[in-house]
Amino acid sequence: MDSFLDKVFQRMRNRKIIRYIPEDSVVCDIGCGREGNFLKMVSNFIKKGIGFDEKAENFRAPKYEIKRFCILENIPLEDGSCDIVTMLAVLEHFSNPQTVLNESFRILKKGGKLILTSPSPLAKPILEFLAFKLKMIDRREIKDHKNYFWPKDIKNMLFKSGFEENNIKNYFFELFLNNLIIAKK
Repeated sequence: MDSFLDKVFQRMRNRKIIRYIPEDSVVCDIGCGREGNFLKMVSNFIKKGIGFDEKAENFRAPKYEIKRFCILENIPLEDGSCDIVTMLAVLEHFSNPQTVLNESFRILKKGGKLILTSPSPLAKPILEFLAFKLKMIDRREIKDHKNYFWPKDIKNMLFKSGFEENNIKNYFFELFLNNLIIAKK
């Protein structure tokens, strides 16, 4: 179960990202969480949203749906079917993040954007301290982190997926502890 602090961090991430979601867009949120909170937040102005998470229960609302699905290989969507793909604090949980980035590129429309956040290596000791010593955030989530990325690491994977260098923007937020990457197809 998410702690109060986990929910605060999630809300901060969501608020940071919402301004990058255009009205009437089709959004795929990979690793949307149990309840699809980001899709709930943007549902008033998007055309359609679909979220995938291995911990979610299947759910359908008028403008979005959540599907229980573990993304190890193929995302069950058609090529070029999404305007936006989001992965908010998710990439670090994949053993093979290249696969999900390749799939994200595949399902994006030409001109569509991948928006992702992921903790930088600077965040690792802080997250582990909060999780294992202070028990203020979900230990299982932090224990499940397989990677921490610098922007250059994510950019290299995005190049391999098909994104062009001049279409990738990276930013840090929360005092260099988190990456925000926006890649346009």
